[in-house]
Amino acid sequence: MIQTNPIYRPEYYEFLYEKSSRNRILVTAKTLFASLGYDNTSTALIARNAGTSESQLVKHFGGKAGLLEAMLSEGWDKVNAQMEAAFDAAGDLNRRLGSIPGVVFQLLDTDVELKTLILLEGHRMRQAAVRTGLASGYGRFLAAVDRVIARAQADGQFHADATPVCVRSAIVGIVEGGVRDQALASRAGFPANFTAEECSRVILLFLRKLAKGGDSALAWS
Repeated sequence: MIQTNPIYRPEYYEFLYEKSSRNRILVTAKTLFASLGYDNTSTALIARNAGTSESQLVKHFGGKAGLLEAMLSEGWDKVNAQMEAAFDAAGDLNRRLGSIPGVVFQLLDTDVELKTLILLEGHRMRQAAVRTGLASGYGRFLAAVDRVIARAQADGQFHADATPVCVRSAIVGIVEGGVRDQALASRAGFPANFTAEECSRVILLFLRKLAKGGDSALAWS
């Protein structure tokens, strides 16, 4: 059963002590950030519960901000790997775009702490993508979506006045809004009882309106 409201439990970390200090720091910090909040979690608390020192945290991540960036970046890279596999399996460029919500929701449903961090610290995630570009997992996620949109437009599947960056913002906005609202639903009872499949259908409806030829141009998956 997926834990919908992360609670910090020191005993959770016992199995980590055979792993590298970097991994212990990452896993420990993710749970602490998700349960206590980024601003309320000190590097000393992270190091102590990871069974290591603050100097090791600084060595691997440069500090708390670098640690959060690495955590979010590696989380998005898991999404990216699954999304590329979904893109490869899709027989239609527009179905590739329609597969994005399912991939993102499925992975985040198995990592509630990461979903919580995207809700609470999404602004830092976006700032890192702006600052570091493709060095950021989230930046690589946006670039992958951009590539599919550019290919669809180059193949003449979208109206000429459908600006690719604006299309990406709309699609990513739908996905991130769904992630945010579902995280709020689990934490605060926010009304968001929709599924990834329903979110995918909304994106497909949106794409049908963008496609040349209107509703008849895109088939439902």
